[in-house]
Parts: sequence; structure tokens; C-alpha cells
Amino acid sequence: MNRRLTQGKMTREECVRVFVLGATGHIGQAIVRHWLVQGHAVTAATRQHAPEALRGLPVAVAPIDGDLRNLTELLSCHDLLLDAAAPRPMGSCPPGSTEWRCIVTAAVERMDRVLDAARVHNLPLGFISSFTTLARPQSPAAAREAAWRRATYPYFEAKQAMEQRVLDAARSGMPVAILNPAACLGPWNYRPADSSIVPMVMSSRVPFVMNLTSSLIDVRDVAAAMELALAHQCFGRPVGLAGHNLTHAELAARIAAAAGMPSPVTLGVDPMVASATSWWVERTSSLIGRRIPDEWLVVPIIGDNLAMTPSAEQLALGVRIRPLEETLCDSVAFHRART
Repeated sequence: MNRRLTQGKMTREECVRVFVLGATGHIGQAIVRHWLVQGHAVTAATRQHAPEALRGLPVAVAPIDGDLRNLTELLSCHDLLLDAAAPRPMGSCPPGSTEWRCIVTAAVERMDRVLDAARVHNLPLGFISSFTTLARPQSPAAAREAAWRRATYPYFEAKQAMEQRVLDAARSGMPVAILNPAACLGPWNYRPADSSIVPMVMSSRVPFVMNLTSSLIDVRDVAAAMELALAHQCFGRPVGLAGHNLTHAELAARIAAAAGMPSPVTLGVDPMVASATSWWVERTSSLIGRRIPDEWLVVPIIGDNLAMTPSAEQLALGVRIRPLEETLCDSVAFHRART
């Protein structure tokens, strides 16, 4: 294993060759840019042709196939593999159905390919998991809601199964840093505008918010935390990353303030009602042959995002959480620059 990574001596004079899966995604973009700023060499893996997210960045672009069959070959001559591309299977299906099992199996098989490729080249792995796999205190009502979501949406089982594969690899001696960040905000979110809260508020397209307090973290803080976890050899222990806890109504109001807009007038909805409504919208859209809007598909995941306190690992690593105003202002500036 590369001594620069295991002894916390990553400097501008010692260039680490980093391979990033999910380089065009929200967290992946922050990771790419963080390691570039630190003076390291970055290879950005993508299935897109000339992606907007990588335009102008001094990275090597590696075309990768959808099932990662060529990952082992591409990893040659690298020091570190960072995976910010774990699947996000959206939508519901009957539990135990063929469709459900195929979704979970595909996620596990993809994770196995990532782990196998890292083993071939003896590389440490940084893996971005999900806040949905963390054990958190919940009221009985919230626990029932979570149980319903996990019995309706394969997303949750897929995330848990992938993280378990990574934990198993760590127990067998593989150097793996695992981060479980809260919901992410910040610049460089190239996802469709109808699946991101900042551009939705900016365009006055937030008809309701959940009556829920959630934890929110800047993607740049997640990227910095990954470097810290690797440098301090925080291997095989999921690191829950908490950020700022605030209600969804407060978040919408603060985004509007950052954008210089009046606070939106929104309807407050119970998270279970929102998730159930999302399920009905999805079913109805399927019956009439229409695509469900992205803002409905992410509702069940948003409803699973609870308030968080910094984990012991987060405190030990000294992860810096930047002010929420900075995150929101930079997010607003990014989306304005794209329009």
C-alpha cells in the first residue's frame, strides 16, 4: 500500500494518483476538485462523452463501461481508488420480487467488481455509503415509517448490502475508508433541477416540504473527510458525517434568502404521507405510461434523513463543517451560472 496514504504524509510534493468513480456526480465532483487542489493527479471515470462536469478540469478522463468490466485495467498505475458512484436505485417494487432481487444483486455484483479491482492492484479504497445504513435513535412512529420504506423501496437494501460487502472486505484486511454522509448540498450538482432542492426553490417549484428535521452537509466537507479518514487509517469503521440540523421549511427559507428571494410559502406534510403519495404517483404514472418526475422519486430517501449528531469517528478526525450560509450561497451561485 502507498506509504503516503497510510502514514498521513500526503503533500503537494508527493503526488498521489487518484482514480475516482462517479466523478461527474455531486460528491464525486467535490472529491475530484479536492484532490486536484491538494496537488494530486486525478483520473475521472465516466460513461459520458465530454461531460459538462469535467469541462476545464485538469484530469485524465477514463471511459468506463456500465458494469465496470474494464475497471481493473484502468486502475493500473494508480495509488488510490475512490468510489462515489454506488448505485441509487430509485422507485418501488414488490419486496422479494424478481425485479427487487435483480436490483440488489446488481448493486452487490458491482461492489464486488470494485473490491476485486482494488485487490488486484493492492489499492486502498475510499467508499461513499449512505446515511440510510446508519443506526439512529427514532421514535416508534418514525421507526414504523422507516420499516415501510425498507419494505417498499429496494434502494435501502441495496445500500445496506453494498456497505456490508465493503465491511467484509475490511475485516479480511483490505484498507477501506467508509463515509456515511448526511444529505449533501453544495456546488457542482449537475443532476436534473427537479431532483435538487436549491434550483427548485430558486424557480419557486417547492409545493410542499416535509415536517422533518434533517442533517445537511457540504459535499466539500465530505471530500475533505475522506482524505482525513484515509490519512488516519480509519479503516473498516463507517464514519457517520453529520452536518447542520434544520427543518425542511427552514432550509427552503434559507435557500431563498441566499438567492435574494422572499421565503417560499409551502405546505408542511408528514413524511409518511409524502412517501405514500410518492408511491401512488409512481404507480399512477406507471399505469398511464408516463415517467414519474424526479422530485417524487427522491421523496422516500429524503424522508429517511433524520437529524444527526457527529459520530465519534467524525470528531476524532476533526472534520470541519463549514457555515451553512457559505454552502447555500455557493450552491445558488453555481446554479445561476448554469442558467
